[in-house]
Amino acid sequence: MKLGPIDTIILLGGGLVLKKLALWSKSQKIPIHIITSPRHSKELLEGESLKKFLENEKINYLEIDDINSSSNLNFLNELKNPFYLSLGAPWIFKKETIYNYFNNQLFNSHGTRLPQNRGGGGFSWQILTGNRFGFSVLHLIDENLDTGDIIQFEEFLYPATCRKPIDYIEISTEKDFNFLVDFINKNKTTQSEIIRITQPEYLSSYWPRIYTDLNGWIDWSNESTEIEQFICAFDNPYPGAKTLLNNETVIVKNVSLNKQDGIFHSFQSGLIYRKGKDWLCVCVKGCGLIIEEIYDEKGNNIFDKIKIGDRLHTPTQLIQESKKRPIFTPKGLR
Repeated sequence: MKLGPIDTIILLGGGLVLKKLALWSKSQKIPIHIITSPRHSKELLEGESLKKFLENEKINYLEIDDINSSSNLNFLNELKNPFYLSLGAPWIFKKETIYNYFNNQLFNSHGTRLPQNRGGGGFSWQILTGNRFGFSVLHLIDENLDTGDIIQFEEFLYPATCRKPIDYIEISTEKDFNFLVDFINKNKTTQSEIIRITQPEYLSSYWPRIYTDLNGWIDWSNESTEIEQFICAFDNPYPGAKTLLNNETVIVKNVSLNKQDGIFHSFQSGLIYRKGKDWLCVCVKGCGLIIEEIYDEKGNNIFDKIKIGDRLHTPTQLIQESKKRPIFTPKGLR
């Protein structure tokens, strides 16, 4: 497969990397077009929606629900030497769409190792599994999910200080942006042969997207490390893991394990055994859990309302409900 020169860039999807690439393309005087979805256009990026950003920057964009049935893609066939790049595009592309509109050269930026970590919810899964390996992967899109040939990749390590999704996002955004700019620059002025690496299917795994409101209920019967990882996985920039306190929903963030106070029985899990100046000490299996942020559903800090001996707990029904899979469409949650 040959690629280049690149005279036009078409970005599909949303997110911070898309925003940064759009601004970079403008600075390089490379014509840029964005194809996005209703869900992505409403997404807040550094305080403003993607739609508002594109309008303010006077960047051409198209907002569509179903890319496979859109009658507005004919302009793609008129573009000179285009580079098509998906950044979290919410559509599953049909084979004929990839051929007719993208000349079988639709690329996707993927932020985890392939084929082992296909799917979405990447950083939350990364925290849950204790995985520090980072990847910037560029692969071709086919009619399946993250199964196309790999074109280029770069592996790196997230610092051990990364604990919350926001920590991973800040690093991956810069890594992915630089990775993609390097790729574009290498192919911008001349045509070159692109080496394709087939993904070995026997090494593959797929992880679905996660939705905090549905999946973020804390199971206090889990092991201490699993509880800590779980709460961290739903921390900033997400709304936070949830549980009940005195039959009211509360949001828990900013936690760490504490092994100094002794070993606790599983029946003690969730009990608040001490209050510090601005933190709570909670029993979990084998040790304590320090909670530095706890809010009600309206975002109010409820630290002063909590008493020693109160118990954080999540009913079995909510735990079972949290195992359900959320389904997202280009418009949002189904």
